[in-house]
Amino acid sequence: MHDTSWLNFLAWLLLWAGSALAADTPELPGMADNPLAGGIQALLREGVHPKLRWSQFPDMQPALQQLYQGNQFRPLWTREGRASSQAKAVVASLAEASSRGLNPEDYDTKLLHDWLHQIDSGQHASPQNLASFDVALSLELMRYASSLYVGRVNPQHVNFGLDIAPKKLDLPALLKDLASRHDPAEQVSALEPKLKLYESLKHALARYEQLAAANPEPPQFSFPAKFKPGDRHPEIKTLRLWMTTLGDMPESAHDNDIYDKDLAAGVKSFQKRHGLAADGVIGKTTLAALNYPLSARVKQIQLGLERLRWLPERFEGRYIIVNIPSFELFAFSDDLGRPDLKMNVIVGEAINGRNTPVFHSDMTYVNFRPYWNVPYKITAKEYLPILLRNPGYLARNNMEIVPNFSPNAPVYEPNLDTIAQLSTGALKLRQRPGPKNALGLVKFAFPNTNNVYLHSTPSQGLFKKARRDFSHGCIRVEDPVGLAEYVLAEQAEPWTRERIEEAMKADKPKIVSLKKSLPVYLFYSTVLADDSGDVMFFNDIYGHDQILQDLLAKGFPYPV
Repeated sequence: MHDTSWLNFLAWLLLWAGSALAADTPELPGMADNPLAGGIQALLREGVHPKLRWSQFPDMQPALQQLYQGNQFRPLWTREGRASSQAKAVVASLAEASSRGLNPEDYDTKLLHDWLHQIDSGQHASPQNLASFDVALSLELMRYASSLYVGRVNPQHVNFGLDIAPKKLDLPALLKDLASRHDPAEQVSALEPKLKLYESLKHALARYEQLAAANPEPPQFSFPAKFKPGDRHPEIKTLRLWMTTLGDMPESAHDNDIYDKDLAAGVKSFQKRHGLAADGVIGKTTLAALNYPLSARVKQIQLGLERLRWLPERFEGRYIIVNIPSFELFAFSDDLGRPDLKMNVIVGEAINGRNTPVFHSDMTYVNFRPYWNVPYKITAKEYLPILLRNPGYLARNNMEIVPNFSPNAPVYEPNLDTIAQLSTGALKLRQRPGPKNALGLVKFAFPNTNNVYLHSTPSQGLFKKARRDFSHGCIRVEDPVGLAEYVLAEQAEPWTRERIEEAMKADKPKIVSLKKSLPVYLFYSTVLADDSGDVMFFNDIYGHDQILQDLLAKGFPYPV
């Protein structure tokens, strides 16, 4: 069968299917004068649109069915065979997908644009074609609206404990509104997150897309190991220009091959923005960051925008975000973007599989001078081998064997029998409060199944390192007094810095229940931007970027 014959046969088959399905469906009031009804019903029944890049839509099928059934299977986007002004506005909005960190091809923006103009010019104005266009635009607009509002991938499908269910859109109601209002594009834009973090990163995306377009083949440097200020190299002129291009230093009048102090200042700025030790020495990690493609940075920003859509639309009141890849904690009083408090943190080790999980919970109390209740896995894997060799280790490290973790639990002597019971979990291991306690002198608790919390630490030296994944999964904070001031600021009784320090040095533990619970988000983004325009990139320490990128590449329909 020739190609044209096959296409004619296929067109006849679709027309027949649409007529048959229309005959099988109870006729609603007003359907008799609606020649598009059969074609619309056929597409909705099949759950496949053959013209679209991602043709199958089982995830959107119920919403589309509800939308069109409520409209008596009449078209939403054409009037008397011509595209409506609303159709033109939303197609133009779809074309802005790339500026929002989305892929325009996923929403068939070019196809819809060309299709719309063909219909407007009187071409392909058959009922079947108009029905096909109408369903296609509704489907892509549903996908686009949902992508903007809650993201494409459900965070729970990448093992993130973030719940987007409260943000789910009523898509049929939304499209019905968009199809009739005079400013549908403005309404679509309003679906984007209102967070300042998102707005700043969106601006960063525009800038890095421009940089990538202007520098399709960025320089690839080959400096020797530990290249230091004062050294010479023929690539210095290129490096100086590159630091200026990226905004890490102003234009320089120097035109020599010496790695001078001005260029070193630019490299330090670059290092700081890429989560590296800002020492001006170009070593292995700095060289890798310098040679990292700008196109890959654009993708990194797109992933960051996707994850920010998993957060609430806006925050009411105070909240804490710990960004794992940047090893930082941010405490906010509102969602305007400027943190009240910012500090370095230590997170779970990547190499030993002790990843700090990503989730949300509400902080409910602060525990001064806490016990460290050692989790069973840590007891069995790390402490049992030590205790079997040297039971005296417990006394030297202020640890004890107990039947449970209650404050008044009896303490058992370490011997072969009690140590054996530790191995089965019948007995527990904990560390008494004090300066040597692994949790330090204060613990910030938010109930969760991961047994993860924020706490201080007696080991301050690790905070000086650029990469700080050293814990078993909990988060160590650099400034526990400052965090306690922020957390306890709304208590009925005042908690001054002096009072906090006294509680941390007291003889007995003290638990302070919060008057109002405080949202805590353990988050994961390998890129952040601030309102000054600085863009910071970080290593994908747990490999989450690659997992998300692979899922997004599979296209619609994503698992719900």
